[in-house]
Amino acid sequence: MKKNHLFSIRYILFFFAICIAVSCKTEASKETESPNIIVIMADDLGYSDLGCYGGEINTPSLDKLANEGIRLPNVFNAGMCVASRSAMLTGKWWPRAGFGAQNGPNIAQELKKEGYRTGLIGKWHLDGTPNEKGFDYFFGFLGGFSSYFEGGRDYRINEEKYGDFGNDFYSTDAFSETAVEFVKSDNAQNKAPFFLFLSYQSPHNPLQAPKEDIMKYRGSYLKGWPSVRKQRIEKQKALGLIPDDVALPEYPQNLPDWSTLTDAQKDLEDLRMSVYAAMVERMDKGIGQLMDALKVTNQDKNTLILFLSDNGADSFSVLDEVLLKKDLLPGDVGSNYQLGTGWAYASVSPLRLYKISQHSGGVKTGAIVRWPASIMKPNTINSQAINVVDFIPTFLEVVKASSVSEATTFSGRSFLPLLKGKAWKREAPMYFQFMDNRAIRTSEWSLIEVDGKGWELYNTIKDPLETNDLSNIHKDKVLELEKKWLNWWMTESGESEYKRESTEGNPHYKPQGDRGTGVMYSPSAMPERLSKKYSLKG
Repeated sequence: MKKNHLFSIRYILFFFAICIAVSCKTEASKETESPNIIVIMADDLGYSDLGCYGGEINTPSLDKLANEGIRLPNVFNAGMCVASRSAMLTGKWWPRAGFGAQNGPNIAQELKKEGYRTGLIGKWHLDGTPNEKGFDYFFGFLGGFSSYFEGGRDYRINEEKYGDFGNDFYSTDAFSETAVEFVKSDNAQNKAPFFLFLSYQSPHNPLQAPKEDIMKYRGSYLKGWPSVRKQRIEKQKALGLIPDDVALPEYPQNLPDWSTLTDAQKDLEDLRMSVYAAMVERMDKGIGQLMDALKVTNQDKNTLILFLSDNGADSFSVLDEVLLKKDLLPGDVGSNYQLGTGWAYASVSPLRLYKISQHSGGVKTGAIVRWPASIMKPNTINSQAINVVDFIPTFLEVVKASSVSEATTFSGRSFLPLLKGKAWKREAPMYFQFMDNRAIRTSEWSLIEVDGKGWELYNTIKDPLETNDLSNIHKDKVLELEKKWLNWWMTESGESEYKRESTEGNPHYKPQGDRGTGVMYSPSAMPERLSKKYSLKG
């Protein structure tokens, strides 16, 4: 009896031990099932700048990300920094979300309810501060742009002012290094999971990069923007991003032919694009460091990474004359050059128009998603239309969120099935507006206006690059889609009617239409007195 009694006690203890172990394992599995989520957002990056999207810029880290994940060539943003960020964070069309993303909940706030640690590193550019909007940790700047070398007064670590800008400070590197520290500290403290919004300023103006990085590209862009665009489009066809027989947009009417430029103009344009390319490569290097950190900390497999740009390339160049009078060139500390229309035209290949426009060159981003734990078919392309408002419902489904308020509604819907290799299609229209540029896109049609000059209509199944305006042929379709757009505008903005805010006379923007409405681009020339500063001849 005693022996049997002892056996019974041991059996009971063993049974409880198994139960506890199973329980712990279940809890651990549950925690493991919730992936880390990283959104990496470039700023003013063009559609074709990355190697995996046709570009000649050296981007091995992002190319590898694409090879190990899925390229999403039809992700749409809002065409402007603040509007895209606000829409992405809240999952609402930006007129309702507001530039401050004040009408929450936002991604960080919702994921915190699910036990996530949240961080934002880089550019904020919304009202308030990240710490007030659900982010546990913040390092970066609050405004729209800042000096890459000298920082600025709006830099913060959480709510504290930051001013430790040494001689070797370069903001892209600082953001990358801080992101590495964030994922490593999270792992070391055994805190799981985390959401990180890595919000680079690069390659937004001011065009600034270390000289040694610039000189790697110097001279390679003397071939001109038409040549670079042609090479990128040929590569995009080879990569399967666009069909071989696709109709291409005509050369912009507001862009001079490269052959008409003087040698001094070509020299400064080459430098402008060389700095831009150096900035993109430097960002790519930092992303590679982040990927290495995830592997070292064994967080690589179950981390969902989504890379995109907040809008298309910047076509403006409003301060050239002022900067040249100060003997400042692209790349210099204290300068504030923009990319300009010529290189923006190459940057958005094969699309039309640029930042602030609601044509594809302004609102379409070459996105990448990587998540080894769930993506079964890496190195693929999925061309379904996705909008930034679809991000938050996707992330909440990924983490099996249970605490979202029943009153919470999002403008988008989850595309998680797409990541798991299942059929998915965005049925609802997408809506766009910024100043006097607006659009509505359905699965078949795009109705778009640039510079407030009237609607253009495109059948995007037959004409994906929006080259053949059918507004005079399908007038009923124009009226139908216009009505939908106006209903959306009044609902989301709270306004009783649509009033255009013109780009004409605006100190920051100018009309940029490529078919007669845009302001002609006049490239600046390299002054003789400054020609040796970045000279290939030393």
